[in-house]
Amino acid sequence: MPTWPTVIVFAALSGVAGLVGVWLMSRHETWARNHTAELITFASGLLVAGSLLHLLTRAGDMAGVSNAMIWAFVAFVVLYVSENHVLPHPHARMEEDCGHLHAHVADGYGWNAIAGLGLHSVLDGVAVGAGFSASYLTGSVIVALVISHKLPVGIASMGVLYHGGVERAKAVRYSASVALITPVAVLVSYASLRDAAPSVLGAILAAAGGSFLYVGAADLLPEGQASAPGRNTLAFMLGVIVMVAALLLAPHEVV
Repeated sequence: MPTWPTVIVFAALSGVAGLVGVWLMSRHETWARNHTAELITFASGLLVAGSLLHLLTRAGDMAGVSNAMIWAFVAFVVLYVSENHVLPHPHARMEEDCGHLHAHVADGYGWNAIAGLGLHSVLDGVAVGAGFSASYLTGSVIVALVISHKLPVGIASMGVLYHGGVERAKAVRYSASVALITPVAVLVSYASLRDAAPSVLGAILAAAGGSFLYVGAADLLPEGQASAPGRNTLAFMLGVIVMVAALLLAPHEVV
């Protein structure tokens, strides 16, 4: 099990990734718009492969394969329903029509989207905390998955507010607050779960795997493939290769 200083460092990194996305959209919007597709398809490759190769297999070892699949399935369905009917998830590939975004915010879409991202940030933090409670390797993999999609999500949260008519300084503060929820959730969940039974940790990891699989396959991948599919397929495969390499090079863990 990792030490507290190690967990604190990784928790900080999970928040910094979102802050970098906010900064890019605030200060280098043209670059962010031009490269967000590659960022999100790379993140999608990491999330899909990381969920299937690392989180769900580890969860199966800890909680049993049947239980792990049930928790992953429940998380996948709950996330789908919540994003489509309760708390929407803003697109990282921002629309060019700023008036369209403004209309969404006027209807409450922007603030609901930020609330949805806040919930995602809490879940990401719990996943990291549970991962480190299980092992250093599992926690490290989950941090990589969180960091990879926090950057484009930071771009999206900043964009949906700023182009929705919110003053730039306020949009930065709100988006940064969403990003900083994750490291706080990491520390709280690690303190709460580090002595939890393997079956409990396995269930949480399985739910995290199901949610990351949904985000990677349903949220990020379609957005990335909407433009320049050839280049973005390479970015997706690069993310997959990184997770495969981590699986092959990492030492085998014993539950």
